[in-house]
Amino acid sequence: MTKVDIVCPLFRADGHIDGFLDRLKAQRGVEIGCGVFPLTDDGSDLTYVKKKLEESGFSYFTVTPQEFSHSLTRERAIREYCSSDVVMMLSQDVILEGEGALAALAAAINDKVVYAYGRQIVKKKTIEYYVRKKNYGETSFTVGLENIEELGLKAFFASDAFAAYNRPVFLALGGYDGIPMMMNEDMYYAKKILDAGYRKAYVAEAVAEHYHRFTLRQVYDRYFATGVWFREHPEFSSYKTTDTGIKLALSVFGQALKHFNIPVLFRFLPDMTARYMGMRKGTKATVRKARDD
Repeated sequence: MTKVDIVCPLFRADGHIDGFLDRLKAQRGVEIGCGVFPLTDDGSDLTYVKKKLEESGFSYFTVTPQEFSHSLTRERAIREYCSSDVVMMLSQDVILEGEGALAALAAAINDKVVYAYGRQIVKKKTIEYYVRKKNYGETSFTVGLENIEELGLKAFFASDAFAAYNRPVFLALGGYDGIPMMMNEDMYYAKKILDAGYRKAYVAEAVAEHYHRFTLRQVYDRYFATGVWFREHPEFSSYKTTDTGIKLALSVFGQALKHFNIPVLFRFLPDMTARYMGMRKGTKATVRKARDD
C-alpha cells in the first residue's frame, strides 16, 4: 500500500472542510501519512477549521494573504511537514469520486513519472462542464520531452487541484525555484520536469469533481491574471498554442448546440469574449517590478 502525504491550502473553508475530510478518510488503497493544510488568515474565524483538522490528526500552519502564494506555500508544506515519497496536492473544493481516486493517482508515480494529475469533471451542464470534457478526456497518457514539439504549450498542461508529486525529485530539482506564483505553479513545474528528462502523467481513472461558479467579471479577471503570468514567464512564449483557444471554443459551442443547452448558448459569447479579452489585456500588462529585481 502506497503511503502518501496530503497538501491542501485552505481559505474560508468552513463550508468545505467537513465533506472534504470525510471523503479523504473514505479513500482506500493508500495510507495517508501526513496531512498538512496551510490556512490563509485574513482575519476571519479559523476556530472551526482548526478544530476539525486537529480532530483528524492533521497539521496546519497559517499565512497572511500577503504571504500566501500557490507555489511557495505549497513548497513550504512539502519541505517542512511532508516525509512520504508521494505527495498529493488537492484543492479544498475538489470532490473525490469513489474510494480509489487517490490510489489510482498515486499508482502513476515512479522514478520516471514524477508528476501526475487526475481527471476533473463537472456534473451540471454549464460551460465549465464542456470545457472540462475537452481538457480532461477518458484516456490516460504520459508526456515526455519527445512530445513537446508536437503538443506545444499543451505539453505543460497540469493541475494541482488534484495531482501527485514524487517528493524526492521535487526537492532535488529545487521545487518552484523560489518564485512566488499565484497561479500556474503546476504548469511551471511540469515544464521543469520535462526539461529535466522526467515524464508527467494524466490519469483518467483518478476522478474528482471540481467546478467554479464565476461571474463574467471573475472570468475576465482570471484570464487577465493568466495573461500576466505568461508575460512574467517568457520561457513559455516560444511554444505554439496549436489553436487551443479556438478549438476549445468550437468544442464547447458544438456540444452545447448538440444538447440544445440554451443557458450555455446564451452565456457562450460573453463568456468566451471575457476569456479572450482578459488574456489579451493580461499579456499586454506591465510585468510586476518584482520579477525584474
